Amino acid sequence: MKRVLLNQWTGNSDAAFDAFFDQAPIYMISVDADWRVVRVSEFMAEALGYAADEMIGKPSFDFLTPDSQAKALAQVEQEFRARGTMDGAEYEFRRKDGTALPVVLSAKAHMGTDGRIKRALAVMYDNSEARATQAALRAAIAEAEEASKAKSRFLAAMSHEIRTPMNAILGFTQLLKMSGLDDRRQSHVDAIQSAGSTLMKMLNDLLDLSQIETGQLKVAREIFDLDCFLAQIADWWQTGANEKGLRMRIAKDQGLPARIISDRSRIQQVLNNYLANAVKYTREGRITLSVEEVARDGDRMTIRFEVDDTGPGMTEDQVAQLFRPFVQVGSGFSNTSTGWGLGLSICHEIATAMEAKVGVQSRPGEGSTFFFELDVGYECADTAADKAKSVPTIVDPEPRPAGLDILVAEDNDMSRALMQDLLTELGHRVTIAENGLHAVNAVKRKKFDLVIMDVMMPHMDGIKATKEIRDAGPIGEVPIIGCSAHVRDQNSYLSAGMDAFLPKPFERTRLEALLSRYSRSRPRGGLRPGKRA
Repeated sequence: MKRVLLNQWTGNSDAAFDAFFDQAPIYMISVDADWRVVRVSEFMAEALGYAADEMIGKPSFDFLTPDSQAKALAQVEQEFRARGTMDGAEYEFRRKDGTALPVVLSAKAHMGTDGRIKRALAVMYDNSEARATQAALRAAIAEAEEASKAKSRFLAAMSHEIRTPMNAILGFTQLLKMSGLDDRRQSHVDAIQSAGSTLMKMLNDLLDLSQIETGQLKVAREIFDLDCFLAQIADWWQTGANEKGLRMRIAKDQGLPARIISDRSRIQQVLNNYLANAVKYTREGRITLSVEEVARDGDRMTIRFEVDDTGPGMTEDQVAQLFRPFVQVGSGFSNTSTGWGLGLSICHEIATAMEAKVGVQSRPGEGSTFFFELDVGYECADTAADKAKSVPTIVDPEPRPAGLDILVAEDNDMSRALMQDLLTELGHRVTIAENGLHAVNAVKRKKFDLVIMDVMMPHMDGIKATKEIRDAGPIGEVPIIGCSAHVRDQNSYLSAGMDAFLPKPFERTRLEALLSRYSRSRPRGGLRPGKRA
């Protein structure tokens, strides 16, 4: 209707529209060449709190709010004068009592023979309801975003609060397993450890899912040693494979560079999910983690990680359901499935964030091959080994470490007792510091082979204590392993000067793998490798 009114008006005078101006429930205003009000509908004048006569002869822009005045002047000069029409412009008129009336305005000009505007008519409708709806929608979105942030904060806080006691539960369980229990009690301890590990995996998956939902899944870039990385993973999973009588091997092409640049923790997360499923579902045979080069272009290359097993395999229908949340295809052939089916879904999201590719090849009765293919940077080298043709080789686990002098900085009583007992059982000599300040003073008084530094401590946290130690001259070269239930910030821990990170709750095999890294050819009081891994 507004378009019809505007078109009819250009061929008639305001007088011909008297009935509309006086009676129709329409917001209308007519202005002359100087933008002064010539006519205004009674409906609009009343809406603004004026009598129509009060508006006649006044500059039309005076009835707009300051922001709308500036907007209207710009649009009139840039668009309306040139085209003679305006459609769908949003303005705010100022009522007599100072409140705002939001409108959506369409206007048309009547041009003279000289091409200049002689008069113009604007037809509007009240935009208050739409504005209120938009405001309510924005408020709802803000509320939802805040709720999501609150959920993430809650999960992060609960992660730390749950991990700290779980560190003691799982840690002392590992100590009990080393104490020569009879078969009945050993089975009880195994059940506690299995249930605790399942709980921690669920917690980790939920935290990752929360990050994915809020778009906070971050990807880092760091240089790390590929052989050490693979050896560490082998060490973690070798025990589980051995307990089921499975052979486990790590195969790496010799042509791959020694050090690559990517997100070590995310790659590790994907491979841990693959290997966990392989160990869980494979009853006999072997599990192989292989790494090979797919393509190379300048200082970038594509590498492929594969986890191959001799498990039961999967049908095409089962494979089609993989990498979707809350789906457990394994539950169709095993009554030992645990978890919520989030692991592979999270692997898919990690691959998406890293612009990588995940997939699986499988047949019933023939095992499965899960792969993770991604682009990485690498450190160039001119050695013959880097240029040689790829030949598979086996990476053997590190030897057990000899006794070390270790400083443990930990404020939690249970975690402190656990670490002391476990390290002593492993043949190491332990000194305790109850906070970061005590740790710094201890390092200044005595040479240690290694420091295990909790991150969250009173008086001085582990980050600041690490920086103080690093600034303390030659004694600051001591290797420092960060230890925390806050597992999402490990890149910041490494950036602060820590050499490695041990998440709580930790496994004995993972701790031993880290200790092995710092036990080789160790000089007294200084065995830190050249660069952090």
